[in-house]
Formats: sequence, C-alpha cells, structure tokens
Amino acid sequence: MFITETEHGSQFWNENHFVPHFQPIVNAINRSISAYEVLGRQYDPEAKTFHSLGGLFHSREKDMVPIYNIDRILREKAIQILKDSQQRTKLFFNMMPNFLNRVHKEDLFAENFHIIQLIETYGIDRNQVVIEITEDEFEGSIERLIQIVQIFRDYGLKIAIDDLGTGFSNLERIGYLHPDIMKVDIKIMRESLNKNSFKQVLGAISEMSQKLGSQLLFEGIETEEEVNLALSMGANLLQGFYFSQPNPNFLNRNTFSEKMSIILENFTKIRSTELREKEKREKEIIDHLQDLMQGFTASQEDEFVSQFGAILKQLPKSILKVFVCDKEGYQITPTYDLDRFVGGYHEKLNQIGNNYAWKPYFLKHQAESDRYHKKWGVTYPLYDIRNQNQYVIFTFSLPGDRVLIAQVDWSD
Repeated sequence: MFITETEHGSQFWNENHFVPHFQPIVNAINRSISAYEVLGRQYDPEAKTFHSLGGLFHSREKDMVPIYNIDRILREKAIQILKDSQQRTKLFFNMMPNFLNRVHKEDLFAENFHIIQLIETYGIDRNQVVIEITEDEFEGSIERLIQIVQIFRDYGLKIAIDDLGTGFSNLERIGYLHPDIMKVDIKIMRESLNKNSFKQVLGAISEMSQKLGSQLLFEGIETEEEVNLALSMGANLLQGFYFSQPNPNFLNRNTFSEKMSIILENFTKIRSTELREKEKREKEIIDHLQDLMQGFTASQEDEFVSQFGAILKQLPKSILKVFVCDKEGYQITPTYDLDRFVGGYHEKLNQIGNNYAWKPYFLKHQAESDRYHKKWGVTYPLYDIRNQNQYVIFTFSLPGDRVLIAQVDWSD
C-alpha cells in the first residue's frame, strides 16, 4: 500500500484513496447491463492512477485487521454509490470464506454481517445484492460455510460461486451451496478454444448449471470468439474487457445494446449453419445405413451375424466401431473396430455378451422406438481420450428387435 497521511497499526493509508470500481455484467437476453462486480482499487496520488487490490485480499498476512477494514470501506462506498445513483442494477460483492469465518466465529446472526447492516442503513433493495463466494481455500468445515451462506440466502440475497472449476469451487461445495449463479473462470475458457477436452468440461458445467437451475456467467471475456463460446454454452451473463474495464462510475444501461445485437445476429447465423451441417452429416449416415439394412431379415442369430459381417466393407468410412445388440441390450455380434491406418475392421469376439441396456443412448433409443416408432438415434458429441477425437453414437433399429450401435468420427 502507498504511504499516506493516516496511520493504522503498522500500515499508513488514507481511506479516501480506496475507491470501488465496477465492471459491468451484460445480460445477453435483454442486451443491457444488468449488474456490476465490485472491485477494489487504490488511488496513487503521485502517478494519478488506480491500482488493483486483488493481491492484498489474497495475501497471507497475519494481521488481517487492516485488510478487513479496507474491505468494509470499499463495500460501504459501493453501496452508497448505488444508493445515490438510484439505478435498479445489481452489485456482486466478493466474499472470501476465510474472511467471513474469522470475523463471525460465534455471532452467526444476520444483523451482525456488515453487508446486511449496509443494506438496512442505506435502504437498498435486497434483490440488488449478490454475494460472490470466491475461490479462496476455506479453513473451516463445509457445515460452517453452509451456515454462513444460508444466512445470506434467508435474508434474500442471491449467491454466486466464483472461478468455477478452479481452487475453492469444487463439485462438493457446489452441491451443498446450490448457487443462483455459476461463474466460469476465464482460464478454462481460453484453454477450451484450443483443447477439445476443455470444451467438454465447459459443456458439463453448462449442463450442470441447467440442471441446478443456476444462471451461467462467463467472466474475463476479451474477444468476440470468447463471447460466442460463452453463448454456445448457454451463458446469459457476460463480463470482461471485451465490454469494459472496471470504472469508478456506472455506465448507461444500454451502452452495449447495439454491440450485443450485432453479436447475437452473427452468433445465430453461425449456429444455424453449424446445426444445418450437423443435420446434413447425420442424414448422410442414416441414409447410408438405411440402404444397407433394407436387405436384412429377422433371421436366426448365427445367420444374422454372418449377414451383418458381410456388409462391413460397405459401411460409411467415418464409422470407427460397430456392433449389434438384442432388445435387452446384450451384444450379439463381435465388435468391429476400424483400423485407422490400413482400413478394414478388426473383429473382437471377446465382447459378445456385453450389456449396454444401461447406457443412456440405448435407453433413449428404445423409448423413442416404442413411443414414436423412430428407427434411429444419435448422441451429442463425445470425446475419446485415448484416440484424441470427437465422436457420436448412432443407434439404428434392425429386424428382429435388434439395435445397431455405431461409433462415428465427429471431428471438425
């Protein structure tokens, strides 16, 4: 910290130099700024610039009292600015679990929490405050953290978990805290642009947020490509330098409306093209399989296996693995694995008798076949770690209540 006029213990600082900054959070649905994350900044009067206080709040100082006080100063100033602005926007306040645990060792009552005191003092609507639990490692028990979070929730505040996928925010705590908002760390997002495995992780986070009923917020966005990735994952809340750096004042609610309209229009065109291409690829596989299977009959099992083996050379070249199950999910043919180097299929007899009835794709196929008389099904893209490629599973109904299962290369 900078040396200034007022002494506090061994530290010298002037509370006037601590100024909250606000980074806008854009809502893709209405294309407007719906919230701001409150970030701590310290003013350097000599350089006339602001410096981030992030390193200070994540330090391991033994004397935490000055840091607590700085945090309280910034929090109250932010609430006061919100009150004076008369804007109906939300503020996200970072709360480090260890800070809360140390300050509130015994007094777990709503009236003893500083943020709640400020809401009452300034008459702020509770819906305008979001408590953002950071990735800080928590020294207490999970039960203790749940108690603290529940106090905020019972008071009417929304809960967000920060930096999802790193550090503090593990799956156990997500399950216990059941956040209203899940924030995805920018490091994961940037990696996902180059590594398919990270896209799979993001896809899982996206699906988890939907199942929990949590909103998904992508932070740290710096490029339109990252915006498109966030949108493709179902994130309706967007934050980052691509829109704006943190500012000491609020922006006009519609600052990015025109920009977002263009982004959404372009994104819709891209996604529509991708979906049409996906449908085209699926139809090519399905049409090919339908043509091949027209000659199949509900023959005896041995005869059927021989009949099936005879068509291997005619299968689409993108099929990596194929076998057939009976209606109970038991594999009745060998597994045929494509030799990626010389072509042709290797026959694996030892997998006959395996059961796939429990697989989601098999259950879905049987249900849609029974209810809608649908002959085929296809999964969303999956990932093969060993071969480092993306694939989908096609299921196809055959005579005699048999089901063909084909793993198809789906790499871009």
